[in-house]
Amino acid sequence: MAAARRLAALMLAAAMSVAAPAAGVPVWEPGDPLSDMEPDMRIEAVPAMPMAPPARKPQGAPAVPATQTAAAPEATEDAADFLCARAPEGTTVPVPPPFDGWLVRVCAAQGQALVPVSGEAWVAHGSADPISILALAPGATPPDGAGFDPRYDIRFTAFAGEEATDARRARADALLAAATSNGSRLPAYDAVWQLDAQSNVALPGEAEGARYNLFFYLAGTRPAHIIACLDECRQALYLDVLTGVEAAEVLKR
Repeated sequence: MAAARRLAALMLAAAMSVAAPAAGVPVWEPGDPLSDMEPDMRIEAVPAMPMAPPARKPQGAPAVPATQTAAAPEATEDAADFLCARAPEGTTVPVPPPFDGWLVRVCAAQGQALVPVSGEAWVAHGSADPISILALAPGATPPDGAGFDPRYDIRFTAFAGEEATDARRARADALLAAATSNGSRLPAYDAVWQLDAQSNVALPGEAEGARYNLFFYLAGTRPAHIIACLDECRQALYLDVLTGVEAAEVLKR
C-alpha cells in the first residue's frame, strides 16, 4: 500500500485542478499542423494500479508548478488566451477527433494541459479530487531562459489517437482489469480509444519528450473512465469521468 501511495503521488504530480473551458470554443486554430505521430505500441507490461487517494501537500510546504491550481477560464483576465487562441505559431497542435469532444488543450500558467470539456470532471478513482494532465510530467525539469513563457514553452508537440482494437484493445482491457484487481467492480464499457500526447519536456535520463498514453473507456459514446499512463505505463492512474451534478459538485470546491 505504501508503494501504491508513492506511485499515486508521483503520477498526481502531473495533474492540476482546473475548471473546464466554456462549451463551443474550438480546441484548435486554423493552420495548426496535423500530426503524423502513430499511437504507441510500446507498452510493455500491465502495472499495478495505484488505488490510494491522491497525496495532499502538507500545510506550509512550498508550491511546485506541477501541482498549482490554474484559474478557470471565466475567472481569468483573458479566457481566450487560456484556451490558446493567441498562442504563437508553432506552439500548439490540434487535438484530433473524437478526442476533441472529450477534452480540451489549454495554455495555463503551469504550461499546457489537457482538461475535460465543460460540464465534466476527471477525478482519481474513488475520490473527489479533480485532476488534469500537464505537459510537464512528474520529475521533468522545465526549460528556462530569456523570454520563457510556460504557456507556450511547456507544451504538447503531437497527438495521435484511434480506437483500440485487437492487441491494443487486449492491453487496454488488461489495464482496466489491473485497476480493479483490488476488489473494485470492473465497469462495463463498449469501446476503448487510445490518445497519445507527446510533451516537449523529457523525463530524467531521456532525450525525447515525455509521452502519455490515455485510454478512454466509453459507455455509449462518452468516456466513463480513463487510464492515464506515463513512461510506457510504468506509472499509471485510474480516473473516473463525472458529469452533471457530480461534476458540478467537484468543480465548485
